[in-house]
Amino acid sequence: MKHFCTHLVFCFLASFIQAAIPPDTIVTLLKVKKVTVEDSVIVIVAEKATTRITLLAGAPDPSAKGDTRDGKPVTTVQVLSNEATFTIKPDQYSQPGGMLENVWKSSLALARQLQENAKPGTVEMCFYAPDVVIQRHQITSVIGFGYLVAKQP
Repeated sequence: MKHFCTHLVFCFLASFIQAAIPPDTIVTLLKVKKVTVEDSVIVIVAEKATTRITLLAGAPDPSAKGDTRDGKPVTTVQVLSNEATFTIKPDQYSQPGGMLENVWKSSLALARQLQENAKPGTVEMCFYAPDVVIQRHQITSVIGFGYLVAKQP
């Protein structure tokens, strides 16, 4: 029983820590062209979006000036995306029965609002360690684990 409780506490803390980690890539949707919503994936084609990517340096540097993450220096770049496809999938914690299942459910609800041409305000897509495709100096695709959120004014 003691081993089970230890395992349960570890899983809870691991999911909490992941939820508190800032995303690597944030996409702000400016003009949406098409939205496809399924239980395990959300695909949004944007006519226009801005994408902020946080790039980490290789090794921790205690003498680094400026922003850091886990002791590693970071650089943040913002790129305009025209005609880009963004694909979000739930991670293991957002799956049914997972600790963050409600986050994925709210992402699905927000995506359905976008799909129905409702105006939920500014919507951001937050990704963790995604695959990013850059062609001709523009981001054309981002695929990875993440969630949707309505940005507060």
